[in-house]
Amino acid sequence: MNVLIIGGVAAGTKVAAKLKRDNYNTEVTILTKGKDISYAGCGLPYYVGNVIENQEELIVNTPESFSKLTGVEVFTEVEVIKVYPDKKEVEALDLKANTTNTYKYDKLVIATGADPVKPPIDGIDLKGVYFMRTPEDAVSLRNSVEVGEIKRAVVVGGGFIGIEVAENLASQGIRVSVIDLAEQILPGFEPEIANYVENHLANHGIMAFTNTGLEAILGDEKVEKVKTSRRAMKADAVILSIGIRPNTAFLADTGIELSENKAIVVNEYLGTNIKDIYAVGDCAVVSNMLTE
Repeated sequence: MNVLIIGGVAAGTKVAAKLKRDNYNTEVTILTKGKDISYAGCGLPYYVGNVIENQEELIVNTPESFSKLTGVEVFTEVEVIKVYPDKKEVEALDLKANTTNTYKYDKLVIATGADPVKPPIDGIDLKGVYFMRTPEDAVSLRNSVEVGEIKRAVVVGGGFIGIEVAENLASQGIRVSVIDLAEQILPGFEPEIANYVENHLANHGIMAFTNTGLEAILGDEKVEKVKTSRRAMKADAVILSIGIRPNTAFLADTGIELSENKAIVVNEYLGTNIKDIYAVGDCAVVSNMLTE
C-alpha cells in the first residue's frame, strides 16, 4: 500500500511513523513545503529569548534522521498545489527546482496544518513585522534582537504564544506592549487568572492593552509606529499572534468537505467525505461530542 502524506510537522510525522511501526512494508511518503519537519513549535518564543540557545534544539528530527529512523521517504520544499481524488494523485511544485511533479497514492493523509492570520491592513508587509509559526520566524526575530534593530515591540494577540513572545522579548531588554481586541488577555481563562497574569506582566515592564484593535502599521520602509483603536504606539517591531487559518486553499474544487472556516471536516476515523482521503491536525475539524 502506498500512503502519501501532505505535511510533515507534528501530525504528519506522527501518522507516518505509526504506519511504519504497524507495517514496515507500507510505502509512506511525506511532501512538505517547509525546509524543516518535526519541529517544536511551542519552543519558538523561547528561542527568541535565548532560553533555547541553539536552533537545532527546536528540531525533533531532520528529514534525514527521520527517514533513517522510520523508513519514511521525505521530500522538503515541495508544495502540493492540486489534489485529484478521481485519479488518486496530487500535483506538487518543487520549490527548489521550480518544477512540477505528480505523486500517486492509495491512501492520502492531509496534514498541512494552518497558517498565521495576516490581517489586511496598511503596513502589514513592512520590514519589522513578524509571525511566530516556524523556526524561520523565530530565527528572523532573534537575529533582529541580537543586532540591536529592536528597542520597542508591540505584540498583537494576548494568547499563549503572544504572551510567551512578549515575556521573552522583555527578557532581552526590549520594551514590550501587548494589545488584544478581547476584554482580557488569555481569553480562554477565567478573569481572575488573566488579571493575575496581566499584573505579573506589568511588574516586569510589559503593558497589556485590552479592548484594543490593530488598525495599521506605520513606517516608510520599516515599522516605526502602530496605530490602534485607542492610540498610536512607537515600535520597531510588530509580532502578530492573532490566530491561525487552516491551510486548505489548494483543496478548492476537489469535492472535499470544508467547514465554515475552511477546515477539513472529518469523521470519528479522521476520514473525509471522499474515500481514502484523511485529514489530521490543525487543518481538520471533528464533531464535538458535547454539542453534536
